[in-house]
Amino acid sequence: MKNTPACSGTLILLFALTAAPFLNGCGDFWQAPTGSGGTTATTTTLTASTTTPVVGTAMTLTAVVSPAAATGTVTFYSGSTSLGTGAVTSGTATLSTTFANAGTFSVTAGYGGDGTYATSTSNAVSLTASAAANQTDTTTVLTATPTGTLTTGENVNLTAAVSPATATGNVAFTDTTTSGSLGSATLTSGTAIQTTSFCTPGQHTVTAAYGGSTTDAPSTSTPLTLSVDASTSLTPTTTTLATSATTATTGTSVTLTATVAPAAATGVVTFYDSTSTPAVSLGTGTLTSGIATLAASFSTAGTHAITATYGGSCTYAASNTTGVVSITVN
Repeated sequence: MKNTPACSGTLILLFALTAAPFLNGCGDFWQAPTGSGGTTATTTTLTASTTTPVVGTAMTLTAVVSPAAATGTVTFYSGSTSLGTGAVTSGTATLSTTFANAGTFSVTAGYGGDGTYATSTSNAVSLTASAAANQTDTTTVLTATPTGTLTTGENVNLTAAVSPATATGNVAFTDTTTSGSLGSATLTSGTAIQTTSFCTPGQHTVTAAYGGSTTDAPSTSTPLTLSVDASTSLTPTTTTLATSATTATTGTSVTLTATVAPAAATGVVTFYDSTSTPAVSLGTGTLTSGIATLAASFSTAGTHAITATYGGSCTYAASNTTGVVSITVN
């Protein structure tokens, strides 16, 4: 989970009570719960099994929704970061969670409502997490080499420096922009290095999370934002399309086959029915040895104009089929 710095309790409580998406004083925006809320008002009260949790040790958050007949789910937040959800049973929802870092956290619970009962937001509960008695607090600092703007497909070394340098264990690297794992590396003299690259241009926010050990508490780095531009040296590709039949009946599937050259290209091909504008996606197929297939069926009679688009990868440029493949559906 993401660290949230200590904030003004008065501000957090005020914003939680008004359920407004205002700045919470920690650099994040509070999120109101979503759901198909009804019109009957509810109240949500949050309690914690402890207000002084130990880093890495599970604790329980309990939300009581009134009236107890309310159904649905409750989402628990640390600041604006979701910790998870719990189903409401007899007016109560619980969540078991842990904190990866020492510090002070403001936790709230948002009831999402149901067809009868309206959404509501709990009081804020302040929790102060600390390392276990037999653990040493740690800090994790993340840097990237090279610095500056990267290009898609370019290797970058992510370096996590954990203090004290005697800490042992693993560090997990995450692209929080896509919620994707970038891999993990083992600490050596307090340093873990992961080499990775990004296939999509734009801003990528990366974190490094030290998992801790029997003697060292876990810690997570401050997020690091990397800028990635599209590479100008991508290998060009061509995409051709074929079909197992040029005539079909409604509801009967035909196999669409896209061939991408060079065959070493990887990624996904999207197939479209371009009869209307905009084109309608029929589905996707993953490339294997340059070939992607899709079993498609049509619910309407007539002539359907089929096209395909290869989305590209870190090293191969995207490409579209030239012209269309026509399928007559009876």
